[in-house]
Amino acid sequence: MPIQPHIRAVALLDLPAVALEAGIDPYAAMRDAGIDADTLHRPDITIPADRVAWLLDSLAERSGIADLGIRIAMRRRLANLGVIGLVLGQQSTMRDALAMTQRYRHLMTDAMSTHIETEGEIATLMVGFATGSSVPARQLRELALSTYIHLFRLLSGEHWVPLGVHFSHPAPKGATFHRRFFGCPVHFNSAFDGLECPSADLDRLNVNADAALARYAEGLLDTLPAPEGNAITSMVSRLIHALLPMGRASIGHVAKALSRTVRTLQRELDREGVAFTAILADIRADLALELLRDQSQSVEEIALRLGYSHPAAFIRFFRGRFGPSPGEWRKIRLAPLRAR
Repeated sequence: MPIQPHIRAVALLDLPAVALEAGIDPYAAMRDAGIDADTLHRPDITIPADRVAWLLDSLAERSGIADLGIRIAMRRRLANLGVIGLVLGQQSTMRDALAMTQRYRHLMTDAMSTHIETEGEIATLMVGFATGSSVPARQLRELALSTYIHLFRLLSGEHWVPLGVHFSHPAPKGATFHRRFFGCPVHFNSAFDGLECPSADLDRLNVNADAALARYAEGLLDTLPAPEGNAITSMVSRLIHALLPMGRASIGHVAKALSRTVRTLQRELDREGVAFTAILADIRADLALELLRDQSQSVEEIALRLGYSHPAAFIRFFRGRFGPSPGEWRKIRLAPLRAR
């Protein structure tokens, strides 16, 4: 059964102000996206991630604001997350805080997952996004990654900047606030979504951490309902999204990231009635449709982005899933747009 990730309504709290500044009615846009405007007054309820992604991207296109997600991020603070924000802010190191975002991700969003890799003195934080459909999610990616920038700055100081920020989608047209917000080079059409920083930054002590306050806040969070249903399937799905661009979305790499053996992971997925290969195929299919809509990427580049070592394997998979080849699908899908 397909996974439908959700996002807490708190993510949209600053949307109305940004939209109104651009002369766009945010409430009409929310209705078009199937999101009740009353959710803005109930930040703890959840909204399907694909609706949030569609809302943000459609608003960005309608308003001509190519950096809508960044503008929302510039308004918000981690304090918007409530108790979970308090817990994160009291962690001893950034590495501890990132572990907490994974532990309590069901209280924020189950549409994201992170994976850290260290090579020498450089650490790479890869962020995976799962909206549950092939709907474009450019603005959602940028808004979500900005949350981690806020987290680093909360623990390391307001002037902290990464070495580089990466997005898998193309660069926007015109001037934007990306460089101003991130304070570092921003790479588009990258192999992954995430950031790079000195590995020492992950273990730098947070001098403002209060262990007693952190334990108290954790106790409050632990009393809240845990996620139900396909918990392992959801975690695997998010990790595949994070690891796929790096060519590491194998069951071995996913199991390692979850601190499990391959056999243990297979048993847990069996109990939820799914197979790793089926999850991987569904994600590849959704991402393939999203990437093919972007004419700046060739079929060969998309094949690599989906973890295929050769385009022929991707073409066989796509034909088996959808009928036409990727190139044929793109011509059929984009023909009405060219005719305008």
